[in-house]
Amino acid sequence: MSIKKIMLAVLAAAALAGCGGNQDKAQAFVESSGMTKQYASMVETASSGYASRYPMLEHEQIRNVVRENINPDDLKSMVVEIYANHFNNEELDLLTRANQHPEQAMTIILSSKKGRDLAEKFMAVQSTLAKDMRDAMADSDEAIIDALDDLKDEAQG
Repeated sequence: MSIKKIMLAVLAAAALAGCGGNQDKAQAFVESSGMTKQYASMVETASSGYASRYPMLEHEQIRNVVRENINPDDLKSMVVEIYANHFNNEELDLLTRANQHPEQAMTIILSSKKGRDLAEKFMAVQSTLAKDMRDAMADSDEAIIDALDDLKDEAQG
């Protein structure tokens, strides 16, 4: 095997190891950010939106259909991927520390130029995240409507 091929293999392995580390850091950040509460809020918001179109159904029925069609693990994986692609390990560590110590978050983030730059970058990434979440919800919309239509038909006999 030539030196070029060996170096290429070493560089590829290093890059993959770096991505894995970034994934782990992004996972830690997402877990520290309360994704479970966010998911519950998102389900509630979506359920309320469908409730106006399906007044004959109970809110819990609608909520169950939304939960069945929007997988929290898929959303979490998407969020982890976005953060891993946009932030390096150092940034993810800082964001995680800020989440773990919310009373000190402003000091942690705003105490330096790097922290302020990170806050701006975080806000920009949140726009990407919001768009991807909307797209994920839109992808589930047809299945949710089909299931709710079926429940409506059953309720109307």
